[in-house]
Amino acid sequence: MPPSSPEEIARQHLDAVGLVEETRMPYAPRREVGEISLQDKVQPTWLSPTPQNTTAVMEDEEKKDSSDSDSSQEQDEQKVHDVRQNLLNPDCWSTRGQADVSKLQKLVQEGYNEGSSEPESNPSPSNYWDPRNAAKHNVNITRPSHDGWGIGKIVLRFSDDFLTKVYQLPWWEDFEEALQPIMDILTNSRSNHSDQKGELVVVRALLASLPPGVTIPVHNDSGEWVKTTHRIHVPVLVKNPDRILFRVGLAPHVMQRIDCTPGHVFEINNQAKHAVSNCDDDHRVHLILDYVVVDTTSPETKRRFQPILLEPGEKLVQTRRSIDRLREMSNRPTPSYIILGAQKAGTTSLYDYINQHPWVVQARRRETHCLDWRWNNELKTKKGQLAYCRKFFYAEELKKHPSCLTGDSTPSYLLDSRRVIPRVKALFDWKMSFFVMMRDPVRRAASHYAMVTSKEGTPKQLETRGKEWRDKSFWQVVQVELSILEACGLIPYWDIEAGCVDQKVFDAFHGSAEEATAWNLYLEKHVPLNTGSYGLLARGMYAVQLRPWFDAFPRDRFLCLRLESMKADGVDTTMKRVWKHLDLPNHPVLDDSAKNTREYSSMDPKEESYLQRFFEPHNRVLASVLGSSTVEWQNPWPYMPTMDRMH
Repeated sequence: MPPSSPEEIARQHLDAVGLVEETRMPYAPRREVGEISLQDKVQPTWLSPTPQNTTAVMEDEEKKDSSDSDSSQEQDEQKVHDVRQNLLNPDCWSTRGQADVSKLQKLVQEGYNEGSSEPESNPSPSNYWDPRNAAKHNVNITRPSHDGWGIGKIVLRFSDDFLTKVYQLPWWEDFEEALQPIMDILTNSRSNHSDQKGELVVVRALLASLPPGVTIPVHNDSGEWVKTTHRIHVPVLVKNPDRILFRVGLAPHVMQRIDCTPGHVFEINNQAKHAVSNCDDDHRVHLILDYVVVDTTSPETKRRFQPILLEPGEKLVQTRRSIDRLREMSNRPTPSYIILGAQKAGTTSLYDYINQHPWVVQARRRETHCLDWRWNNELKTKKGQLAYCRKFFYAEELKKHPSCLTGDSTPSYLLDSRRVIPRVKALFDWKMSFFVMMRDPVRRAASHYAMVTSKEGTPKQLETRGKEWRDKSFWQVVQVELSILEACGLIPYWDIEAGCVDQKVFDAFHGSAEEATAWNLYLEKHVPLNTGSYGLLARGMYAVQLRPWFDAFPRDRFLCLRLESMKADGVDTTMKRVWKHLDLPNHPVLDDSAKNTREYSSMDPKEESYLQRFFEPHNRVLASVLGSSTVEWQNPWPYMPTMDRMH
């Protein structure tokens, strides 16, 4: 959700003042209905216009006649009704109890409404709000939006966006006893119908001092942590609760007002819309706490949520979705992954989907070619070549963020193994993750031909694609490619004129030393660096392309994917395998549209049948090369019944 503009926030604050002073918006009755089910937090409850468009929407509404307005209102009412039907707690909040917060009040009283002391003065050691004390005796945490609004903070526990690390700050011990009454209430008020069993673990806890005249605008929280945590608010210091407007609801126009009397422990569904305005003349202090319910019978889960104890004055480095200890800053291997190919098999889409993860940083260019086309032959040392290759990535910036990674997608690498494998082994001597995308090789060939013969594109793109095929038909290129493969001794089993395979010869040849020799000869003589117009058929011979890579690196470094499976199973299903391969937490792909696609004319049926017969035996041995027993790879691109294979 885009941030609200300053003008929009100012407008919302004026509205809040009106609700407090003129309308005197009533409090919703306290409803003690226990813990909010995580089923209600799978996604935001309401999608509304972006804040920047609010004024335009209002102007449009003014132009509508009454019938349009009535219709829009009816649609909103129906939408609210539909959403309510799908929520176990349609009010989106619950009173969990009333706690004694007197100990908390004593701890946070000093300096809660002062901000930082004058730079030349020494801060009082008992002032937890002073950022200099936090930097020296606690740990500084950045919260960009809240910091920008001047909201003071005392941070006790914090986590990254995916809850892979929970940090306990030194001041937690100072506040733990004062927090216990609240924790007791939360434990005892979960209710019998709670959908989770286990122990409560606090993953985020902070106290926030909201200045007078400040509004946190209508929003819903975002991030993976929201779906798996319970958000708790507890007013601690409030001069006049009637001057605080805290609202929550499944939609902006049905938000309810929550009583902010000190000690009121309430949970909100922070996937729902909520906002708070301080219309008082003094700061308001709330405890904001997020907890998860941990399965205590699972040692792995218990270890995951065991807080990491930070030391006083320790430094952290943050992005919006990650947080790491500065002491763990290292020369993170860059790149961490390479999409090797195959060309025109969905590599652009895969790279785009990977880069939608908050912990992934895109390379300076998608296809770096630093190991083939742009390899620098003038550099003679490993150090020099590695430094050169790292310039294609944001390597220095990534050092500060150990959780984040980057990678390359250069789909020419898969075929050009003769050049690329030795360079990968020489430079990237760490546990590199590899991806290989594969597609029906007949369709891949048609797409390849359409791309390099297209007249659309920039002059540089047209130059890179090459001119070798522009005056040839698709079938003419196929015949040239077959002649090259035959001359290299790579297809002794194929009768070019008849268009059929000698299965016995193929079975004896594939995977043999003779095949490896012929393949190396092909790579040496027919894989140029100055054009993309080559390898129409070889790029679809996946088994022979993969063997050198599998010989050079452990098999578990590779994740091989079928484009057709990604389409059939859904992008998110495929990406769960990708995130696991990269050792990243799951993250939904928000834009799952196919990338770098183009229309191309349908293939002549006879030519298509010919190529299917050519590729069929190669496809059939792919499962054994991959070492896969899954149905997906047993017959990855079924063309014809077994009886028709020979002709």
